[in-house]
Amino acid sequence: MFSIISAAVLLCCACSAPEDVPAAEGSLSVSPSELVLGYEEGEAVIEVNSDCEWGASVGDATWCTIFPGGGIAGETSVKVKVSKNMSAEERTGIVTFRYGNSRKELKITQTPSSDGPQMFVPEGYKLIWSDEFDGKTLNADNWTAETGAGGWGNAELQYYTDRTENVDVRDGKLVITARRENYKGAPVTSARLITLDKVKFLYGYVVASIKLPKTANGLWPAFWMMGNDIRTNPWPNCGETDILEMGHANGIKAGTQEKFLNGACHWGVPGHQYYAHDITNSYSVQDGKFHTFTCIWDQDYIRMYIDLETYPDAQPYFEMKIVDFGDNEFRKENFILLNLAVGGNFPGIWDIGQVTALKDGFAEMEVDYVRVFQKK
Repeated sequence: MFSIISAAVLLCCACSAPEDVPAAEGSLSVSPSELVLGYEEGEAVIEVNSDCEWGASVGDATWCTIFPGGGIAGETSVKVKVSKNMSAEERTGIVTFRYGNSRKELKITQTPSSDGPQMFVPEGYKLIWSDEFDGKTLNADNWTAETGAGGWGNAELQYYTDRTENVDVRDGKLVITARRENYKGAPVTSARLITLDKVKFLYGYVVASIKLPKTANGLWPAFWMMGNDIRTNPWPNCGETDILEMGHANGIKAGTQEKFLNGACHWGVPGHQYYAHDITNSYSVQDGKFHTFTCIWDQDYIRMYIDLETYPDAQPYFEMKIVDFGDNEFRKENFILLNLAVGGNFPGIWDIGQVTALKDGFAEMEVDYVRVFQKK
């Protein structure tokens, strides 16, 4: 009897133990309590004062970032950076501060552009990344300038460099320049930019505004994408989507270089497979003006368009239904490439003496912007 009563008393004591004491909440204040910024790219500072550790995050990091993202007790200055708002509407975001079991929110509002061109946003999409080339130098957070010669798999003539003579940002434009010069054993230099491991995405409305040089004869400008797993899954298994290529030998032969272009997709398993389609456009896209080249990519199709923002009823110049070719080459994250090649297998020119497009010694490919939208 004694042991039963003792057990009951112990059980009762266990059931009536004091509740857990809640953790200390701590305190945190931010100043100002709200931010309103203009449409231009800019920065602001939030002063954080706390008596505990804290962390912070931004709801939409595609246009607004903060640093640092956390701190300890005391005073901390948090830098807020916003990209240029070229839309016709203001945009808002929330910075959330978490401390103890509490949270505090700070609203950020960025006004829309009141002058100048406003960004075209396709219906049903939202911008997830862009480079407007508004800075003074190439944004290294977005791009890597690849360097080297060796033909790049297509018997090209150029040596790609990262020099400002070949890749520069001027007057709000990216400028890629091909120059006829002897450089490290090559007869010509140029530039090739990639966003590998920096900007990558799966599906979207991908568009670049480009002013193309006269390609006749020998220049090969390109705007394209490849699978971001290329380092571990080499070409062609990584997949390749050529949104714009100009300067092909067929256009040279027909004398339609300024209108002749193509889109293409490459993949592997087994071997190298591809589908390409070329067109002779109804108007020149080497007329000294900027033209947009758009790829609309979803899980079912890849479609490409010229000047879709200007001609919304335009038909695609390239269309391919996506199937599982063996390695899901077109259902994985991609990165972006921009380059201006000289000579090689595409134009069918392997002698620098036959490159008439560099009669002035150089040629430039200008890019006003590159943007990636995804469905809301």
